[in-house]
Amino acid sequence: MKRIVPIIALILFIATSNSFGQSKEDVVYLNNGSIFRGKVVENKTGVRTSIEILGHNLIVIPDSAIKMILMDQKLQTREKENFVSPVEMNANVNFYGGSDNSNSGGITFVTSYRFPCRLSVGAGIGMEWFEHQQIPFMADVKYSFLKGSWTPFVYAHGGYALPMTKKTDGDWSEYHGGWLVGSGGGMRFNLTKRNALVFSFGYRYQKTKTLVNSYPWMSSIPQYETTRYDEYNRLAFSFGFLFN
Repeated sequence: MKRIVPIIALILFIATSNSFGQSKEDVVYLNNGSIFRGKVVENKTGVRTSIEILGHNLIVIPDSAIKMILMDQKLQTREKENFVSPVEMNANVNFYGGSDNSNSGGITFVTSYRFPCRLSVGAGIGMEWFEHQQIPFMADVKYSFLKGSWTPFVYAHGGYALPMTKKTDGDWSEYHGGWLVGSGGGMRFNLTKRNALVFSFGYRYQKTKTLVNSYPWMSSIPQYETTRYDEYNRLAFSFGFLFN
């Protein structure tokens, strides 16, 4: 622990130093209209000026070609600083309700790629509770209708769910996973260029498989193993946080 603290402090110092060091730049204007931005490392009046530009490239310019040199100028806003990654990560809390009073829910995490046409394609994983706990693996497709600060969208996903445990203590059943599908619509509210709140409402179908061993406690009776399939049709409500 004593060694970790100085290392963290050193990393923070280097990061802070770099951020301050990159807050200003030198600018060399040439007679032909060209502009070089970076750090002037040598300036011999009447002879030449050397400036280190992006990529640690060193440019040597004769004094006769230089129109003006401005030192320690505030960095201009770069286009890349406003760049928003097309890769989005969405964490959702899900509630599933049905008419049989057997409600269920879960959490899912989806990573997707958002195309310029407002179509998002991704994959996700989570943890859910139907009759038993399960881990869903799913592919997800979403289409947003608008580009503004808020937009309605439609979605569809499908995949397969695996049980977290195949058997429980004192239970002679063996639980298996099953296919899942879902679809619906929702609203996305952009808090910033990189963060948004997401609400959705739709339909969720889940199928599970269970192997049941009949009369396991009676050795005098032949054992029979039967297969039971359970189907869950649920209304799905979700809310979550999206960031990239």
